Amino acid sequence: MTHGEPDTIDIQEHEASSRAGAPAHSDQKVTWLELFFDLIFVVAFDQLAKRLGDSPHLENLGEFGLMFTAVWWAWAGNTMLAARYGNETRAYRWGTVAQLVSMGMLALTLRGDLKDTGLAFALAYGANRVLQVVIHFALAREVPGGAPFAQQTSAPLALAAGVWLVSAWLPGGSTLQILLWCAALLADLIIPAVVQARVGNGHSSLPHEGHLPERVGLLQIIALGAIVTEVVNGSRQQALSLVTLAPALSAILLTVALWRLYFDQARTLPLLGAHLEGQVQRMQAWLYGHLPFTLSVVMLGVGLGHGLSAVDAKKDALNQQFVAWPLAATLLTLSFLRWNSRRVARRHGLDRSLIALWVGALGSAALGFVDLDTVRLHGLVAAITVVVSVIVATDPVTRRLGELEEEVTEQLDEGEAPETIAQELDAQSDETSANPPTNSNTRSS
Repeated sequence: MTHGEPDTIDIQEHEASSRAGAPAHSDQKVTWLELFFDLIFVVAFDQLAKRLGDSPHLENLGEFGLMFTAVWWAWAGNTMLAARYGNETRAYRWGTVAQLVSMGMLALTLRGDLKDTGLAFALAYGANRVLQVVIHFALAREVPGGAPFAQQTSAPLALAAGVWLVSAWLPGGSTLQILLWCAALLADLIIPAVVQARVGNGHSSLPHEGHLPERVGLLQIIALGAIVTEVVNGSRQQALSLVTLAPALSAILLTVALWRLYFDQARTLPLLGAHLEGQVQRMQAWLYGHLPFTLSVVMLGVGLGHGLSAVDAKKDALNQQFVAWPLAATLLTLSFLRWNSRRVARRHGLDRSLIALWVGALGSAALGFVDLDTVRLHGLVAAITVVVSVIVATDPVTRRLGELEEEVTEQLDEGEAPETIAQELDAQSDETSANPPTNSNTRSS
């Protein structure tokens, strides 16, 4: 992990460990096809943001959350297939091309009233889930050792896909249709976790510990980029002046600070823990924890962008809630991801970064109860986020977790992996105690 910077797209895959039962991996890079697939979500996030911004009432907020979760899971399904079975198989390549088409059609349905678009959305998403099932069946035949996980996953996912298709024939936006969507989506989210727990941490079912964090990180960059898009679009509604440029600058500073906060996390540790020690639950918590993070970031972009374009006090007050609460949720999710990584390293208690993230989340939520104009609101949330990002970046624990991640990865490359993540962290501590760094060679965070 490089502090403050995403890892390179060229991912060096790990060689087989000398430890008994350790998974062996071949080189796996993020391909142009995967990048193209991920870029479809630029359009999907933009459509969802427009949908929420055009009608930010409670009912539409619930529909936004449901549709966003469906879109996110469509991305996660494709990403996990590549991370589990490789991205060079015929089944994955052709299946991803087909899913590109289905996601493009799905993006077209993320607008308007569900009374008008419910049929199209259910059919488009149902088709995407059918493709997911077909790819699972194909991979079960094509990838040696991949059959157990793929076969156990395919049947229940096919049932969930059928529910989506059946729901298309119900009245658009009806209570029954929404309930069926919730049930099918819940099944989609739970089934892989249940099957993973049943299959265990065999090589055929665990996702690649380098490829998956890269794809997840790329999606977060897309979500953070959506904030900039919303800010630019919101600023276009007003004449250029200090009143509009100052809050726009604050919003961009906030986005950069969130980028730094996210990529300062030891993002590969939960995957390494799953491969070395079978900590599958930590890996699943890491992946699923990105759903509320991405959702909150997109909602935050809506609040920041519409705050810049608002022309009356009523809209300004509403947009304030779409800034304060999503930012609080974003910081809380980041604290969860950090706590999860610390647990992988078997480090308990608190560090100053966790405290800073919690205080920042409370401060952001408190702004929802104060009457602020756009200039002051954007300035305050930017200040909170920048201060928290500086605290996390300069925290010695952040540096140690990053070094731990790098060291374990290097050892895996050399076939000399430690028995546990905690063992390597203890070895680092012993080495530091025996050879304290001097000012000339202290590593900068």
